[in-house]
Amino acid sequence: MLDTNIFNRVLDGKFALSALSGSSFVATKVQLEELNHTSDQVRRTMLLQKFKEIGPDIVPASFSFDIAGAGFGEGTWSKDDDAQKLHAALEALRSRFNNWHDALIAEAAFVHGCGLVTADEDLAAVAKTHGLTVYHVTT
Repeated sequence: MLDTNIFNRVLDGKFALSALSGSSFVATKVQLEELNHTSDQVRRTMLLQKFKEIGPDIVPASFSFDIAGAGFGEGTWSKDDDAQKLHAALEALRSRFNNWHDALIAEAAFVHGCGLVTADEDLAAVAKTHGLTVYHVTT
C-alpha cells in the first residue's frame, strides 16, 4: 500500500519504486483524492500523472462519511474498529487534519494483507505497533 506521500517522493526523485522490487502496488481512493486536493495545480497534474503511471491496484478503504475516497459508493463497511484505534494512536502522537486519512490507509493495508510504504514517521510507528509490515522511507 503506497501512502500518499510516496507519490510525492517518487515525483521529486527522492524515492524509486525499484527499491521495492517484486512488489505490486496498491492504493485506495483516499490517496487519489488527497492528490486531487493538492493546491498547486501544476503539481497536482504531475502527481495525478505519476499515480496513473504507477498504476496501483485500487482497493476500498473502510467507509467514512467525511473522507473523500471512502464515502458512499467508495468505502466498505468495516467489521472491526481498527481505523478508530489507528486514529486514536496517531492523535496521541500529534493531532493533524489527515490522521483519519492515514488511519484509513493503514487499515486498508491491514485488511487487504499489504505492507505499508510511507514517509510519515508517525504513521510508520503507529502502523508497526498495530502489526503492519512497514517500509519507512526516510529520504
